Amino acid sequence: MTTLRQVAELAGVSIGTASVALNSGQVKESTRRRVIESANQLNYVPNQIGRALNTGKSNTIALLIMTSLEYVDIVQHTSLSYYHLQGVLSVVNEADYGLRVDVKAHEDPDLLDYFDRVVGNRILDGIIIVPLYLCDYSFLYILQRRGFPYVMMRPARFGKQVNYFDPEHYHGGQLVARLFGKRGYRRVAMINGPGTHVDAIEREHGFVAGLIEVGIQKLTKRYGDFTIQSGSAAMEEILKELRPDAVFCANDYMAAGAMKALARAGAKVPDDVAIVGYDNTDICDALVPSLTTVDYRVKEVGQCLARELLALIGGKVKSVKKSVQPFLVERESH
Repeated sequence: MTTLRQVAELAGVSIGTASVALNSGQVKESTRRRVIESANQLNYVPNQIGRALNTGKSNTIALLIMTSLEYVDIVQHTSLSYYHLQGVLSVVNEADYGLRVDVKAHEDPDLLDYFDRVVGNRILDGIIIVPLYLCDYSFLYILQRRGFPYVMMRPARFGKQVNYFDPEHYHGGQLVARLFGKRGYRRVAMINGPGTHVDAIEREHGFVAGLIEVGIQKLTKRYGDFTIQSGSAAMEEILKELRPDAVFCANDYMAAGAMKALARAGAKVPDDVAIVGYDNTDICDALVPSLTTVDYRVKEVGQCLARELLALIGGKVKSVKKSVQPFLVERESH
């Protein structure tokens, strides 16, 4: 592996001058060009730790997805995190930043130590946090106390002092309820995710508020874990209680499971039961009939999270309070 010393020797300068030149410091332009040409000739790759020590910046951020040991790991069982990652990568690549992806459980006993290391080791310039469940958020104080740049994908109700990006799942739930009211459905059911999952909570609250708005008073609810299997099991439980006109599933995978259970029961979608999902993932067009769903612009959300974090890092903004509204994608299942 080529070292900085070798680059400096080829360019005929000191190691210190070579380092300054490669890190956009104050040197003569002719010297900078000579150092860069030597680095290219030797295929020199700067050491990130050394760069961070020299400049105070690593040009690397982290995307942290926070799961729970109590539930199925939906990072592995659904494709949604991939769309977030796509959005984040598209921005960091354009900005010539590196991206580190971490998955940590809320219950991890070393979680606070993880945030201490993120802040203290100077290998990262900032972090995007995607917490999935209602748990202890004391780690935020570590970041805020040290002035470490972060953006969290959560609703504003976590406090005005939190840097957040809100995907407005409450509004998404309202959109489904209004669709059901417009279609004249009255026997309505919902298959939601875990009761402590933040997205699930927001989607249910919005859906219930929307049902009241359109005059639907009764709602049959069951809970799954965002997987196809849990959607199927929940639909079977609902059918023991009633044959609904319409079912809102809080993600597309549970909607796929619900459709399987209805097919086994001899019920046709949408003739007998309408189904609406959430997320607008790749599974929607593969289902027969194709799935009506809510698109919360997941790739765009990833892009916005990355842009806002880079703006914080660059000192262009002091805080982040942003949101984007989801929209309904109508297909054949309703």
